[in-house]
Amino acid sequence: MTNSNLIPVFNGLIANQPVQLCNARELHAFVESKQDYSNWIKNRITDYGFVQDEDYIIVTQRTNGRPRKEYHITLDMGKELAMVERNEKGRQVRKYFIECERRALQPQDNELLQLLMRIYCY
Repeated sequence: MTNSNLIPVFNGLIANQPVQLCNARELHAFVESKQDYSNWIKNRITDYGFVQDEDYIIVTQRTNGRPRKEYHITLDMGKELAMVERNEKGRQVRKYFIECERRALQPQDNELLQLLMRIYCY
């Protein structure tokens, strides 16, 4: 598995600001946590003081049955969650998120963020 596809990273908005996000469910699976996902994300949010609409947003997705909450988290939150796993997968994904942020700051990749800001801020 190459660093370019560890966990999908996508552009989104939190508090009308463009940010890079990932799905916490995919991070949980990648770091191979032994704790079930719903308890893992809720405990991490509580234990580390993450704030909704600042560090993450909740998106409700309709599936075949009942609605499912997806936590779209900032890469900063993702890095912290990865670090506290204290395993090789956590270290690997933390470095990957740092690289994603570095690439986003390069001029050619920053054009999309500027476009999003123009669309949503006017």
